[in-house]
Amino acid sequence: MSRRRGRGKGRRPEPEGDRILTGRRFVLEGLKGGTIREIAIAHGLGEKLPELLEAAARAGVTLREADRDTLDRLSGGVKHQGVVAVGPPYPWRSVDELRARAAEPALLVALDEITDPHNFGAIVRSAIAFGADGLLVPKHRAASVTPVVVRASAGATEVARMAKVTNLQRTLQALGDDGLQIVGLDMEGEVELGALPEAPLGRVVVVGSEGKGLRRMVRERCTLIARIPQAGPVASLNASVAAGIALYEAARQRD
Repeated sequence: MSRRRGRGKGRRPEPEGDRILTGRRFVLEGLKGGTIREIAIAHGLGEKLPELLEAAARAGVTLREADRDTLDRLSGGVKHQGVVAVGPPYPWRSVDELRARAAEPALLVALDEITDPHNFGAIVRSAIAFGADGLLVPKHRAASVTPVVVRASAGATEVARMAKVTNLQRTLQALGDDGLQIVGLDMEGEVELGALPEAPLGRVVVVGSEGKGLRRMVRERCTLIARIPQAGPVASLNASVAAGIALYEAARQRD
């Protein structure tokens, strides 16, 4: 299968600042994944968290005690349960890396200006739950991986593969040229989600922002626009809910 190197596909994004994980569960997951450099823990809390201390020792991670003000500052005000970890910047991949490690048929998720961190985290969580091979996130006008996103994803960000792309339209065009089916979600789509044609080489599910939906240029790069049938009086679904339903259906058709 031809894999043309379109603009924005093979290049890694510029590095970001330190990554912050908050809360005992998410810090422990980060230790298991090798994504933590240092842990700050509330005074006197260590003896109550033997599993965390043992995991930090095995990973060779520095652990220091800190007061609540320091923990609050490190976490940016996000709930931390007395534990805040600092790690290297989020390991964004290139689109080529996602494709190289994808199953056949591939399943990717593209986020078109999803700026709400709770929606972003919930979509990452669904992507991992339904076996997606990766997510495409625009470099601009999009949420990034923050402590809020990590918590909203229930830690799924620690195992997800995500690529940050400069131009989502061009990336979708290149993936479509490679034979992937690009499916945009819209309540007025021309085909029901359950009636999508087969996608032997793979599929990209494109999720638009709350309110605005898919941008025109992104919509034009889609192979087709799919709608989720609804029986109730509510006019539309939350972006993360729609993404979860679409990913479930894509995974079902993939099996």
